[in-house]
Amino acid sequence: MAARRISVRKRKEWTAAYLMVAPVVLGIMVFYFIPTLWTIFMSFTEGPDFLTYQFVGWKNYTVLWRELLNGAEFSHELVNTVYYAFVSVGFGLCFSVLFANLLNQNIKCRSLFRLIYFLPCLTMASAVGVVWRFLFNSKFGLINAILSWIGIKGPMWLSDGHFTIPSAIIVGVWSSVGYNMILLLAGLQNISKTYYEAAEIDGANSIQRFRHITIPLLSPVLFFVMLTSVMGGFKMFDLIYTLSNAAGSSASILLNYRTMVFGIYERGFLYTKFGVASAEAVILLLIILALTLIQMKAQKKWVHYE
Repeated sequence: MAARRISVRKRKEWTAAYLMVAPVVLGIMVFYFIPTLWTIFMSFTEGPDFLTYQFVGWKNYTVLWRELLNGAEFSHELVNTVYYAFVSVGFGLCFSVLFANLLNQNIKCRSLFRLIYFLPCLTMASAVGVVWRFLFNSKFGLINAILSWIGIKGPMWLSDGHFTIPSAIIVGVWSSVGYNMILLLAGLQNISKTYYEAAEIDGANSIQRFRHITIPLLSPVLFFVMLTSVMGGFKMFDLIYTLSNAAGSSASILLNYRTMVFGIYERGFLYTKFGVASAEAVILLLIILALTLIQMKAQKKWVHYE
């Protein structure tokens, strides 16, 4: 009788658990898993819309391969995406760790500074892009005005091909540092002070304590931040799109802004080349998947769990 009551209770617990996770599972299936499978299928087809198509095999991938070899749009999209992702992740991690350490100290108005650094994360990327478009303006922008005060002629940030992606990196790092800083700050506050006290007794200076205590014990959070930042960097679109609107309509200028997601949007929703756009999306998925697997494999050598 007791065993029967236990089994009934277990069934109720399992039923409640399944009901709780069902919305998330259904959401992932409907909005992620099924669209991903459909995109893979569409990458082997050609047609004017998602419902009218014909199977063309590897033709769409061949088109992108030729563009890559000939230095056409896809080659610029791939280079710009890799450039933006890795440089923004590198600088973003450095600044996030720096600010997290500074705001973990006993300083005045610490909560206010944390709020100020986190505010950009609460602002829509389109609004951020519009504001920075004015700041980067070569004629009356604040950044070039400040540079002119110290005798430096500011560049054409949004029109010069040498500065388009660096401009986007500056904005991307500025808008993401606050979020990553909060995560790293939470990781820093979970490190016991006894480690630092013992190291200080042994004569370790601040740099040695940071290198041999902070970084190893913070490595799980650093790994998570790096993983999500790389994914976000490769999927960047809204900020690039907003900044490109201020650069003009010249094809040569817009070529400097093209990232893979920008190319997917343009091919699919402007030129209705859904097959080629889907093929590029699949390639982007494979790149992100490969980088994620590499990071998961490499983290065993440098991530330390207590």
